[in-house]
Amino acid sequence: MVRRWVLALLAALLIPAACCLGEAADAGEDEWTVMFYLCGSDLESRYSYASGNLGEIAACKQPENVLTQMIDPEDPLLKEVFFEEPGKVNVLIETGGAKAWHAEAQGMEILPDRLQRWEYHPRTGDQERGTFECLGEEALRSMAEADTLADFIRWSVQTRPAKKYALVLWDHGGGSKTGIFIDELFNNQVMYLDQLKQALASGGVRFETVLFDACLMANLETACAIQDSADYMVASEEVVAGKGTAISGWLQQLYWLPNCDGELLGRWICDMTQTKYANEDDAQSRELLTWSVIDLSKIDVVAKQFDAVFLLMGYAFERYPEMMSRFARSIYRADAFGTGVENMYDLSGVFYRELYNSTVDINSRKKLMDAIRDAVVYNVRGDGRTGARGLSFCYASDFYPEELEIYARNCPSLHYLAMLDAISPWTAPDWVYETVDRLPGIEELEGYQIEVERKLYEDGTPAFSVPEEDKKNVGGVFYRLYRISEKTGETVSMGIAPAYYDKKEDIYRAYDLWLWPAIDGVLCEMDVMGFPKDDTYDCLFNIPILIDGQVWNLRSSYVASLDAYVVHGLWEGFNSESEIFNRNVKALSQMAGREFRLLYEIERKNGAAGEKYETSDTLTMYRSLSVEEISLPEGTYFMEYVIYDNFMRFVTLEKVQIDWNGQRIKVNTEDWKGSTLLNLAMYYEE
Repeated sequence: MVRRWVLALLAALLIPAACCLGEAADAGEDEWTVMFYLCGSDLESRYSYASGNLGEIAACKQPENVLTQMIDPEDPLLKEVFFEEPGKVNVLIETGGAKAWHAEAQGMEILPDRLQRWEYHPRTGDQERGTFECLGEEALRSMAEADTLADFIRWSVQTRPAKKYALVLWDHGGGSKTGIFIDELFNNQVMYLDQLKQALASGGVRFETVLFDACLMANLETACAIQDSADYMVASEEVVAGKGTAISGWLQQLYWLPNCDGELLGRWICDMTQTKYANEDDAQSRELLTWSVIDLSKIDVVAKQFDAVFLLMGYAFERYPEMMSRFARSIYRADAFGTGVENMYDLSGVFYRELYNSTVDINSRKKLMDAIRDAVVYNVRGDGRTGARGLSFCYASDFYPEELEIYARNCPSLHYLAMLDAISPWTAPDWVYETVDRLPGIEELEGYQIEVERKLYEDGTPAFSVPEEDKKNVGGVFYRLYRISEKTGETVSMGIAPAYYDKKEDIYRAYDLWLWPAIDGVLCEMDVMGFPKDDTYDCLFNIPILIDGQVWNLRSSYVASLDAYVVHGLWEGFNSESEIFNRNVKALSQMAGREFRLLYEIERKNGAAGEKYETSDTLTMYRSLSVEEISLPEGTYFMEYVIYDNFMRFVTLEKVQIDWNGQRIKVNTEDWKGSTLLNLAMYYEE
């Protein structure tokens, strides 16, 4: 009796799943083909990250239908249950773009001077790993060329046709400003978003899912670029750690349940990647993680509402500067991603605060936020990125004309381009004004100027004031601090930090100028990344260090609620050649016990920053580092203010010498007096 009851219950549970499998897999037609486009770049040649991900693929196993082995299908109690093998999943890979590969452990001889195409055969039975078969080689081409990607897509479809296709784009990402991929064999060539759009269109297939295993690609511009070629997009608003997504998790799940759709696959990618870093001793990757699944069929509505907002902004820009300034300040208060130079901001975050959004009527705000919520069907985020809601956009207000030429090809809003034209020296193409009106140039309008008057605070700190009517145009104020090296006599950077608006005195000034962050009592160079939020002065910092003969950054935050600094981990830095954020990060624990030195950038003779550093004495890396402010030693220093307008253009006031005797600051008043009217040309001449 018990046996009959158990089998009946088992049958009831299995019938729906079995029927679903039966509907999903037609005879002779594979269910999925997953294409991995691995542009190795320095991530592979220097750090073996691509090979590490190939190792994750090699861990995936061919599923076995254990139920058919356990249960007699001829049992009359189960005769209605139809057991069917799951549909087949194919995995095809193209490798290239790296000076060296390190995949020998996977049985792969990847040649840097050829493009190679591989098929993965999942492990079965007691095999420790699956195998990779090289299906062909081609002459070397740049993996950042649209034709190279398109050829791989067409070859994959012809080689392993399937019902559904997924594409994994693996390498560096630079957001809407730069694009994706760095082929280090072709002068660090990058693929812009319009080229990516062309590549997917030329591939001739619609993807169920496109996964960007690359930094900063969960943005509106990228979604618009690929919406005609895919149903779902999976990407990160923030930097992606070098180890990438949890491939051994989500790909194995796809082998097990191939009857899923693109949304469910995307959810697996998000959840399993979050779990991957939760289980690793890597606070930086865990806390700053962001992943989202975007329904591309809904992205047109987001783009339409985005354009409507900038129609309103153009009206405010021309007629109501104060309203325009409020909107611009609301952008700074959204979460920013990357180093800050990519200008990627969370789109929902711009409209979350009522106080700063009276510029846009509540109906327009709600329509845009509803559209974003509909499009972002799922997202996960770490504790350090709670404001990341799944979709960012590029605030290109401070781009130079040559950068705007590229961005214009990918911008989802003509009204936005008209505004960028009005606030910069760039001239938008004629096709922009076929449907929208041209705005007057910012230099033609009153209300966007900033006049500064130099003053001294009561303790001697150089400060400045701004007339009440000009304050609305101040987007942010920072100050750089320099010291004279005792070793060489050269001017050495101590870094840049947010300035403080003293409401009582109605001045902008450095807060406690005689205090500066230090590690183990050794002063740091502390460089801020992005703008503080909500007047709390919370922001990310980089502290450059030298460890194992290489330059790295300690990535840290100031948290106002704790009145303390937190060190998240190590980040290798910004790639100046490709202008893309380097995704090579490490936990402090990975470097624990090693010696390192703090670095201070030496100023060039012409006043520009250089790549030459002065070093501190040797320190020891621990699993946890404490950053605390200490008093500056007596000596001669220099400081300069950096003033940003609401469009993120900055002007640097001249350096002023400061003598500090341990108790009081002294400045020559002749060096710090007078007024300056800041203007647009100053930024573009910097």
